[in-house]
Parts: sequence; structure tokens; C-alpha cells
Amino acid sequence: MSNSKPFSEVLLLGSGPLASAKDFFTTTSSALSKRLHHVPDGETGSRGNFVACQHPNLPITIIQPRWGGQPSAESSAKEYTLEDIKPTGYDDHAIASYAIFCELKAAGTITSGTRFQVSLPTPLNVVRGFVEDDGVCAQVDPLYEQRLLQALHHLQEQIPASDLTIQWDLPTEVAVLEYERGGTYDKYWKPYFSPVKDCILQRLVQLAKAVGPDVEMGYHLCYGDFGHVHFVQPSDTSLLVELANAIVASVDPIHPVAYFQMPVPKDRTDETYFLPLKNLELHGAKLFLGVVHAHDESGTRKRLEAARSVYPQVAGVSTECGMGRTPREDLDSVLEICASVAEV
Repeated sequence: MSNSKPFSEVLLLGSGPLASAKDFFTTTSSALSKRLHHVPDGETGSRGNFVACQHPNLPITIIQPRWGGQPSAESSAKEYTLEDIKPTGYDDHAIASYAIFCELKAAGTITSGTRFQVSLPTPLNVVRGFVEDDGVCAQVDPLYEQRLLQALHHLQEQIPASDLTIQWDLPTEVAVLEYERGGTYDKYWKPYFSPVKDCILQRLVQLAKAVGPDVEMGYHLCYGDFGHVHFVQPSDTSLLVELANAIVASVDPIHPVAYFQMPVPKDRTDETYFLPLKNLELHGAKLFLGVVHAHDESGTRKRLEAARSVYPQVAGVSTECGMGRTPREDLDSVLEICASVAEV
């Protein structure tokens, strides 16, 4: 297989800097057409900054001050129940967007056979993201999981399995694993459970059990994008490969894993970054690499070439992270590069 062979598939991770789901569906489908196997709704409005829309669903007394919370000794000592956690709202957004998706699919704007993608954070991303006290985190985590599973169940009741892709976004999983191995000393990423990897996998298995057997499911392995900066600059793909292999081993017997996505920093055009990909054991799951950076088609092609020299089975391309916090001109550039690189 030639490393210069064009790709045919593009993965959009979730968010985009557009005003509505209809705008996002129309813009991305027009630019990428048959290159999209599944398409998200752009996570417009309050969802554009990943889990920031979720902290109003937690008690203000447990939220970190950086997010406007008012934690206290009393809040740390309290026993929390499901009534303290509000519904996530992810199901309502998904169901409303799916109706628009269906209209555009019927009109031919969205290609027949394309699935509707719902990207969801795991509970760890919300709880560790907003709650500082480890004891409170341990209490609230299973409660938030219940709310998330309620939303997942509801949206699966309303959206046919043959039309649906669920993507689990895992930036905090990557962050706490980096913290454990000394990749970061920022206590913001300190895990509140142990053993870390085993507990992460147990949580992912529970989430996978709630996904219908005919619903496609994938994972976005992420190093964060706050201020367009990773929380840790990865030295290579070794941790991502280790996590992907562990997910396949633990989750695939419960629910087939359709794909993984891994980020690629803009300056990594060297084979060294990609060498751990030789150890991937994906058992049929596709690999998408976040090689696409706005206004850098030449660099995108170099990153692709380096990646495929190590792992020719790369299925397609993506950005490193969602695009909800990027300028509109960057979105236009990304779509243009994706269309150029992923030739049909």
C-alpha cells in the first residue's frame, strides 16, 4: 500500500463555530459530502466549550471557585443524592438536532447512509472538571453517571440504532493517566480513584453496556484544547496506544468499538511521534488521526505521510479536538484541507 494513497473518510469530533445545527450539517455536508460516515450537530450554543454547559447541573456548593462555585466545609461533609444532580440535557439537544438531520437527509443535503453522531463526555470529565474535593467527586461521580445514562437511554429511544453513532470523549481520562505517570503535576488532573487505569476501564465498560448493540460507538482520545493548548504536550502516541488497546480488550467483548481518534500536534511531522502505533491492537476498529490543522495543508500532508509510514491502516483524518472555540475562518480552512486530503 502506498503511503501517498488518498484517504476517503473524515471524522468531525463534535463542536463547530456555527449558529445552529442546521448550519453545521449544511456546511460540513456541502464541503465533505461522502467523506462523512457520521456527522455531529456542531454542539452549538452552550455546548461549544465542551463540558462547560454541565456545571449548572451540579450544586454550586461543590463547584470550584474558578467556575463560580462556593465550596464549603459543610458541602464536603454532605451526603449527596440523585436529586442534587440535574438532568444533563444531552438527550434533548440530540433529539432536536436529529429531527433537523432527518429533514436534511430526506432533502439530499446529507448523504444517504450517513449516521447522526452524538459526542458525549464521560462522568469523569464533568466531575473532575468542576469539583475539587476528592471525597465529593467520589460521591457525585456515580450520581452524574445515572443522569448521563438516563439521557443516553432517552435519546436511543428516539433515534434509530441504524442512524446513530455514540462517541465518548476522553480528555480527562488521558489527563489523569498522565498525572499518574508524572506527565503533569497539575493537581487539577489528580485522580480520585485507584488503580487509575483499571477504574477508568471499569467505568467505560459500564457506559458501553448502555449503548444499544446496533448503535455504532467510538472514542476520542484527547489531550485537551483549552486556549488551543494541550494540558500536556505528548512526547509520542504511547499512552494513547496503551489506552486504546486496553479499551479494546475490556470494552470490545461488551460492545464493538468502531473507531478511535488520536491527536497529532502541529509540529510533529516526524516518525518518532507515531512509532508506538506499531503496537496497536484494534481488532477491526478504525483509526482516525488529528493531523488536520487550519491553514496548514502542507503540514497536514507531512503529518499524514509520517503516520502512514508507521501505520498504513489509518482510516481517515480529523482535527485534534472539536472546533467550537475556533474562528469561522479556521473551520473553513479545516474543511477545505479535509476535502483535499480525503479525496473520494
